[in-house]
Amino acid sequence: MSWSLRLQTITTLSTTEAKYVAAVDAGKEVAWMCQLLHDFRFTLSGPSTLAMDNQSPISVAKNLEHHRRMKHLDLRFYWLHNTVNDSRIVPVFVPTAQQVTDIFTKSLTCADMQCCRESLGIII
Repeated sequence: MSWSLRLQTITTLSTTEAKYVAAVDAGKEVAWMCQLLHDFRFTLSGPSTLAMDNQSPISVAKNLEHHRRMKHLDLRFYWLHNTVNDSRIVPVFVPTAQQVTDIFTKSLTCADMQCCRESLGIII
């Protein structure tokens, strides 16, 4: 598991674009981790999973033709689409109730905080 937080360097025109650009960065991190594991001679059994909290950028990653508003993006952002089509990364939807990483980015209720802590293996 890897985690980071930073501002996007480009201005996007929609939530889908913003989430897709973030997914590209996350996908590059996944690819780096896979290469690191390969360097340590660890064999991966299949494609890596990229968990996402929005179904629209998942749809874009799988098929860019469905989203005409995305065609103006720089070519560097098509990397994720190509990686998904090559079956090296599989984007999957994670519903809001199962967002364990919210513990790092949001103010949570006590019950949600406890659930996230347990999911991460942090039990006090």
